[in-house]
Amino acid sequence: MLQFILVLVLNFVISWMNSVSVGRMWSESKAIGGSFRVYTVAGYVMAVTGFTMVYGYLLIIIAPYVIPLIPGLSEFPVDALVSLADDLLYVMITICAIPTGFIIWYNTFIHFWRKKTLKNGLTAAWNTYAQIRNTVSAVKNVPSAIGRISKALFGGKDKKGKDKIILFAVFILILAVLGGWLTASAIMRKADKKHDAFAEFSPENQKSNGEKS
Repeated sequence: MLQFILVLVLNFVISWMNSVSVGRMWSESKAIGGSFRVYTVAGYVMAVTGFTMVYGYLLIIIAPYVIPLIPGLSEFPVDALVSLADDLLYVMITICAIPTGFIIWYNTFIHFWRKKTLKNGLTAAWNTYAQIRNTVSAVKNVPSAIGRISKALFGGKDKKGKDKIILFAVFILILAVLGGWLTASAIMRKADKKHDAFAEFSPENQKSNGEKS
């Protein structure tokens, strides 16, 4: 459990750094457009995905302790809920992380190819390793996760009990996504305001500078 918590902390820190990096480029990428904009949006999606994963697994961890305390849910099948929520979260994260990870990997590789420095080389190497690891893991685990999800959604005869499990699992997923999106967006907006290179050329700033002079 301690190792798992450390992994979540690491992912939170990485997602925070990704959000800051995206924020520093956000306004510029809207003005420049093209592949730079695609790369920036991919980084934003990756940051949201990272925070979503952290919040989602934290909710899954605390669910077995919180749900039995709710009146009328003392005999709720928490194990089935945890299994379904875990599979739904994993599949959603994988669907988001694989394509955005490829875009980020491609851009870091091109950046290293054009400017061969140690920093760019290490970044490209790490992103290559991460992309291969995530892709191999997805190929191995996503089909079985989808199979378990299908069984949980459409299998079994206890429709009333199944509906409650699905409702709680989707609720956990929605909370995790909202938390990830709000956190990444807040950090990104703050970094964007601090590092907006085009802000000084905006009409408002030019007007205020003219008044000061």
